[in-house]
Amino acid sequence: MEEPVSPTHSLENEDWETVINILINLDTGVNGSRDTRKLKKKIGIVRQILYSHLSDMDGSNRIDLSFLIGAIKTIENLEREFDEHGVKGREFLIFFRLLIYKLEKQKLIVNKPMERRFELEKLKEVVEEW
Repeated sequence: MEEPVSPTHSLENEDWETVINILINLDTGVNGSRDTRKLKKKIGIVRQILYSHLSDMDGSNRIDLSFLIGAIKTIENLEREFDEHGVKGREFLIFFRLLIYKLEKQKLIVNKPMERRFELEKLKEVVEEW
């Protein structure tokens, strides 16, 4: 009997090129109405930023701590906006959560050593709220 595969396992084991392809081709779930236009634009910008950062992953399995913190805060804001607009299609949010889980498995780096303590305190706050 096969053990069930957890959803986090499915993205965790994928290489970065596959993750980028999923990001590019994934439907946002936000459709049509005028009041969701701003949300669509925001998702487009988030997608471009993610694409840029993921394209720069060099296989070293290292991620900038400030990028991880920003990603966690961004998903929280997007979830709130999806709820406010009554968006039912959550595939993009699910993908984003799985991506954050994958990013959390990377080695964290801080580009500016003097900011390390500040960034770690921010991460602690974000994790405690999550």
